[in-house]
Amino acid sequence: MAGPLGLKILPEASRKGSMTFLWTLRGPQNFFWEVNPLLTRQQKELIVEEMSEIFKKTSLILFADFLGFTVADLTELRSKLREKYGDGARFRVVKNTLLNLALKNAEYEGYEEFLKGPTAVLYVTEGDPVEAVKIVYNFYKDKKADLSRLKGGFLEGKKFTAEEVENIAKLPSKEELYAMLVGRVKAPITGLVFVLSGILRNLVYVLNAIKEKKSE
Repeated sequence: MAGPLGLKILPEASRKGSMTFLWTLRGPQNFFWEVNPLLTRQQKELIVEEMSEIFKKTSLILFADFLGFTVADLTELRSKLREKYGDGARFRVVKNTLLNLALKNAEYEGYEEFLKGPTAVLYVTEGDPVEAVKIVYNFYKDKKADLSRLKGGFLEGKKFTAEEVENIAKLPSKEELYAMLVGRVKAPITGLVFVLSGILRNLVYVLNAIKEKKSE
């Protein structure tokens, strides 16, 4: 379906059976731009309400500049997140004005610097938030995108900057931490078993020596 200026309009099902239109513009630089010019006031209020509730319970909010990626690129990224998290994580394009209202409703502070230019937001409602940062960070890195376009955000309610995204991406995931913990726990157990085995061997030697002594 074609829109004004020859832009392609992609219908996307929204809440309560209404229809939202995403205008997708791909220019000479093969960039990707989503806007929602046809949203009614009621639809905007629904988005703000939905995002406010998400931000209140999410463990991660990562703001990112998504320009420069094709539709296929963003579909690939979303597929990676869906494969790992199902519906527990989303990379979503939302207008800055709506994000501002939702973040304010969820009582976040100091986020204004992240809402400059085109903004996509990654949030995690179920699962390990660090792993989600890894997925997006590695995606940007593999696509040779400017990593500073990962603007920063909030992890477990704590603000982090663009400069700290890489540090978070290099943190061990919960699965890796669990493996490390199990390894640490197993190590002393193995040592204990070795010591006990040595004691038992020595006891056997002593008992055999006593037995031989008595038989003499």
